[in-house]
Amino acid sequence: MPTTNLLSELGILPLRAIAFQTLLLMMAIVLEAMVLRQQLRLGYRTSMQYAATLNLLATSLGWVAFLAIEALLPVALRSQVISYVFFNRFYLNGWRDVLPVVVVVTAIAAFFVTYWIKLQGLTWLQRLLGQLPLEPEPVPLLSASRRQRYERARRGQTVDVLRGNSPRALAVLQANAASFTAILVVLLLVTQAGVLGWQ
Repeated sequence: MPTTNLLSELGILPLRAIAFQTLLLMMAIVLEAMVLRQQLRLGYRTSMQYAATLNLLATSLGWVAFLAIEALLPVALRSQVISYVFFNRFYLNGWRDVLPVVVVVTAIAAFFVTYWIKLQGLTWLQRLLGQLPLEPEPVPLLSASRRQRYERARRGQTVDVLRGNSPRALAVLQANAASFTAILVVLLLVTQAGVLGWQ
C-alpha cells in the first residue's frame, strides 16, 4: 500500500497532541516511580514498572472515556474540545465564558478518578504478581491491650490505625498529586508561551 493511501485512510492525526501526551506520560512515570520507590520501599526497576503500568492503564482508560464522552457533547462544546486538541486554542462561541469552570471541574474529577484507577491497578497488579503483603485486620486502638498499643506505637502504626490509611493508598495519592502538579505546571507554561506567541 503506497504511503499516500495510508495517510488518506488515517485522516487527520493530532500528532502534536500525541507527542505532548507522550512527554507528559514519561514525566508522570518518572515522578510517580520516585514517590513509589521512596514510600513503598521498592527497588528502582520495580517502582518504574509499577508506575509505567499504572500510568498506561489510567491513560488508556482516560482516552477511551474521553472519546466516549466527546461524542455525547453538544456541537459547540465539541468544537471547543477539538479546537484545543488540534490547535491548542479555543473558539469564540457561547462556551468561551464557561470553559474555565468546566476545565477546573473536569480536572478535579480526573484527579480523583485517576487516583482510584491507579490504586485499584496497584492492588490488582500486586495480587497478580503474588507480592501483595498480607495485612492483618487492625484491632481498633481503643479495644487493643496496652501491650498491643505499645507495639503499634513502636512500629509507627498508631496514626494508620486511627485514620484507617494504608501505606499503598497514601503512596499512590502522593504519586498522583506529584504527577498532576508537574503536568499542571507544564500546561500552564505551554499556555503562557502560546499567549506570548512563542509557538
